[in-house]
Order: sequence, then C-alpha cells, then structure tokens
Amino acid sequence: MMPLRSAVALCTAAVLAATVAGCGGGSEAAAPGSEPSAPVARANVAEDTTTLRQLNGLDETPAELSDATLILVDYQNTYTDGVMELDGWQPAVDNAEALLKRAREAGTPVIHIVDKGYDLKSKAGRIIPALKPVKGEPVVVKSVPNAFHDTGLAEKVKKAGHKNVIVAGFMTNMCVLFTAQGAFLNGYRPTVVADASATRPLPLKGSPNGIPAKQVHEAALATVQDLYGVVVPSQKSLT
Repeated sequence: MMPLRSAVALCTAAVLAATVAGCGGGSEAAAPGSEPSAPVARANVAEDTTTLRQLNGLDETPAELSDATLILVDYQNTYTDGVMELDGWQPAVDNAEALLKRAREAGTPVIHIVDKGYDLKSKAGRIIPALKPVKGEPVVVKSVPNAFHDTGLAEKVKKAGHKNVIVAGFMTNMCVLFTAQGAFLNGYRPTVVADASATRPLPLKGSPNGIPAKQVHEAALATVQDLYGVVVPSQKSLT
C-alpha cells in the first residue's frame, strides 16, 4: 500500500501542475488581446477526482455477509423522537432490520454498539426493539464516536475472525463515520451501508438555512469512500 505521505505528495504535485497550467504557465499562452473563453459547466464536478483509496491502491470490493462482521452503531431510541430525532430514521431502521435478518441467516457475527451518553436503562438509551440483540450478539458500550476507542470492540472483531466489517447506524456523520475510521486504523476493511444509516440537519455559521440532513449524510459517506472504506447505497447491494 502506498504510504499516505506519498499520496499527499502526489496530490500536491498534481495541484501545482494544475496551478501552473491555470496561470498561463503552459507553452500555449493566450495571444494578446484575445478574449478568454468561458468555463464550461460540468454536470459531475467530481468525475475526475482521484480518491485517496485509489491513490493507495486499496480494494473497492464491498464486503460479503458470509465473510464479514456486522457492526450496528447506536440504534438507540433517542434518535427516533424529540431533540435528537433524525431525518429518515424509520427507513434506516427498516433497512437495518432487513440487513440484520439476512446477516443472521448467513451466520454473520453481529456486534451492537450503544453510547453511554444516554441513560442505557431508560427507553431513550435502549436499542430500538426491531434491532434488539439476540443471544450470542455482544453489546459494546462506548463513550466517543469511534466505537474502537477505549472499548473491547477490537478484541471482539478479532475474535469473530473476519477482516471485513459492515458498518451501519446513527449518526452517519458522527459515530458511523468515526467507527469506520477506527476499523480502518485497526487494520480492518469497512463497508458502510448508506440506506441503513441516518443523520440530522446541522446549523452552520454564515449559512442562514444550515446544512440539510441529506447533505450532511452524503458528505460523511463521501469522506468514508475517499479513504476509510467502501460505501454501498443499499443493504440490498450486499450479498
């Protein structure tokens, strides 16, 4: 795997080359008095973007249920109502339920994550009934967005025996993103399931209307896809 330092150096070289060309450093400078051509609008502004995964030669193949551990992150009742209610939580739970059912049928090891920032004995802190753990499915309690930090998750994933992990949950831009990062940094290969995850709109200074939940969700998934793991749009994408 190419070191990230090399990837950064490569990115820097590419940016410098683009800057020279853009500033008229090429051999074909515009003739004096000529009118500059208007930039051509592009429908897909990211189509030529090279991700950090591509620069490092990382595999883009999604995990398979038969060769992975499923990590369900923070599917707690607090995200279904009140101040922490997420946009699209119900479809996300429905998709997570379908994913969990298929995982159990395939014999996929399942690990549940909960955040102890919520009272775990209260309804708000408990796992949503549709995704309640069954016998043999451990529950890991965390205190920060990265579920690998200062918990027994790494040990449990190692014991499960798979390098691939499938991650889904709440919220996409926090605990899902940082748990995928934690998996990557621990040497695992994360696949994040988009339609089984959800988040909420966020305020942003300088932006009167804030950032819509869909945009926050997609930006988090793009961050994962850039380096930390593979993103699949639907749980149905997994075999």
